[in-house]
Amino acid sequence: MLYRGGTLRRNLIRVFLLQALGISLAVILGVFGAAKVVERVLVNEALEGEAAHYWTLYAADPAYPRPNTRNLRGYLRHPDHGDAIPDWLSGLEPGFQRVPSGTGESLVHVSEHGPARLYLVFDEIAVSQLAFYFGVAPLSLVLLLVYTLTFIGYRLSRRAISPLVRLAEQVKAIDARAQSLKQPDFAVEAAADSEVQVLAAALHEFVERINELVSRERNFTRNASHELRTPLAVMRANLDAIQRRAGDNPKLEAPLARMRRTVGDMEKLLETLLILAREDEARLPREPMIVNDLLHERIGQVQRGLGKDSVEVKLEADCLLQVHAPQRVLAIVFDNILRNAISYTPAGTVTVRVEPGRIVFVDCGPGMAPELLRHIFEPFQRGESSEPGFGLGLAIVKRLCDRFGWQVDIDSEPGRGTTVTVVLPDAEVLGSRRAVESSGEEPNPPA
Repeated sequence: MLYRGGTLRRNLIRVFLLQALGISLAVILGVFGAAKVVERVLVNEALEGEAAHYWTLYAADPAYPRPNTRNLRGYLRHPDHGDAIPDWLSGLEPGFQRVPSGTGESLVHVSEHGPARLYLVFDEIAVSQLAFYFGVAPLSLVLLLVYTLTFIGYRLSRRAISPLVRLAEQVKAIDARAQSLKQPDFAVEAAADSEVQVLAAALHEFVERINELVSRERNFTRNASHELRTPLAVMRANLDAIQRRAGDNPKLEAPLARMRRTVGDMEKLLETLLILAREDEARLPREPMIVNDLLHERIGQVQRGLGKDSVEVKLEADCLLQVHAPQRVLAIVFDNILRNAISYTPAGTVTVRVEPGRIVFVDCGPGMAPELLRHIFEPFQRGESSEPGFGLGLAIVKRLCDRFGWQVDIDSEPGRGTTVTVVLPDAEVLGSRRAVESSGEEPNPPA
C-alpha cells in the first residue's frame, strides 16, 4: 500500500500502527468469538448432558433430587410433585436461552420428559470468569507481545532507513538556482545497506556531473556572447559604411535593408538564446510596465522591420493592463508572435487584443494543419510562408513563458487563421476599455 505526500518516517509509523491495529482487532474479535463458542457450544452441550443424565436417574427414581451445585441449579415442574418455579422461568419454552434473573442474567436449559419439565439454570458469572481466564488474560498478553514486537520492528526499520532519510534531507537542501551546486556530504555509515551506499555514490557523481555541465555551459555562453556579438557588430558597421557610400542608389537600397534586417534578427535571436541559456535571472529585474504601451511600441517596430504594407495590425484593448516582468523578455515574446502573425498573413488584418490577464493575437493567415499544430512549439517547425526565418520563434516564446510563469496557447485551423493567447497570471487591470490601432498614434490615457 502506497502513501503519498508524507515522509518515509511518517509512512513507516503509519504502516506499523495499522499493522498493530489490525492484529489487535483480529485478536479481540477472536477472543469474543471464543467466548461465544464457550457459551453457545460448551455450556449448552454440558447442560444437555446434565439433563439427559438426570432424566435417566429420574426414570429409576422419581424422587431423585434435582441438581444443586455452586454454579448449577435445577427445578422440576410436574403436575403431582413439582418444585416451586421462579416467575422468570415459568414462561420459557424447551431449549437453551439466556434470560434475566433476579441477580443478573442466567443461562437456562429447558427439557421435557413426559409430563415433567426440567429447568437447569447455569450461573452466567461462571461463564464470564471462564471467558476472562481463558480469553481476556491471554488477550492482554498477546496484545502486549504484539505491541512490543511492533515497537521493536519500527525501531529496527527506522534504523535501517535512517541513511536514506539523511540522503533525502541533503538532496532537499541543495539550492538548484545557485551559481554552482555545493557538493553535499553523501557519506554514509559503513554498516549501511549496499543499496544505500550505491545511491550515495551515484548522487555524489551526479552532482559533480551537473557542476561540470553548468560550468561548461556558462563558459560557452560567455564565449559565444563575445564571439558572436563581435562579427555582428562588424557587419552592422560595414553596412552603415556601405549605405553612406552608396548614397541614394535605388539598386542597393533594398538589398542593404534586407541585410540590415537580417543582422537585426540575428542580434535579437542571440540575445534571446543568451537569456534562455542563463539560469540566473538576477540580471533581468522585474519592473512594472503597461502592457498596452509595450504592445503599441513593438507593433510599430515589427511592422517597420518587416515592411509588409499589405498587412494591417490593429491593437484593441478591453482594459489597461499592468504586469511586473522583465521588459526585454516580454518584448521578445511579443515580437516573435507578431512577426509570425504578419509573416504568415499574405494580406489582411492582424488583431492584437488586450483582455484582463491575457493578450490575444489573431491573424487571418492560412492556418495550420493538426499535425503541424501538435509540434508547433518544437524548434525549426515552420509553416508555409514567403518570409525568411529560423523556425525558432514559437519555440523561444514557449520556453520564455515557461521560464517566467506565463502560459501560451495556440488555436488554429486550415483556412481560418491562427489565434495565439499569452496568459499573464500576475497582471493587474488598471483601467477600463480603450481601443488603439497601430497606426503610430500614441495610446490614449485611461479614463
